[in-house]
Amino acid sequence: MALMGYVTRIIIIETGLSDKQVRRLYEEIDRDGFKLEKNRTTRTTRSGATLLLNQTSKIHASLLMQLYRQVGGESVTTSISIDTLDRAYRMYQALLCELAAIEPSVRNAAFTISDAWCLASELRSNEAMFDICSNCQCSYFTSQNQSTAIGCPFCYEPPNRSKNKKLEETTAIEN
Repeated sequence: MALMGYVTRIIIIETGLSDKQVRRLYEEIDRDGFKLEKNRTTRTTRSGATLLLNQTSKIHASLLMQLYRQVGGESVTTSISIDTLDRAYRMYQALLCELAAIEPSVRNAAFTISDAWCLASELRSNEAMFDICSNCQCSYFTSQNQSTAIGCPFCYEPPNRSKNKKLEETTAIEN
């Protein structure tokens, strides 16, 4: 878990090791020549309130958690499987690599493996769920803690977009 980039707090929760044992593990890993993530020692975990801020982050969360559910089945709603989460996260990263070839900015909103665990934790504790959009029939991830009111991130259009779209159409007709 340390090599994958999980933060210390998550390693402690998942393994039952003490903070001191995890620090000793980090020292051994470092001594063996492996590189560890810089933010690994944080004692905080994030939630939907800090992860789901806008349409883009909801799309990323939906893609990542859909992969997690696809790999792990419905059991992901009752427990977190680190192996399943790791596999889904690698698939998510591969998907982002492919999308980044088309649109490089897609990498800007990418989640970390620790973020994935936090979303999976909310799913397990029933603080998050998958909802079905009545418009496009797509399933998307949503959290009770999210700080955005966006429903389906795939159908969402910013309020100003319809005004801008009409302005663009009017300008195109005039030209």
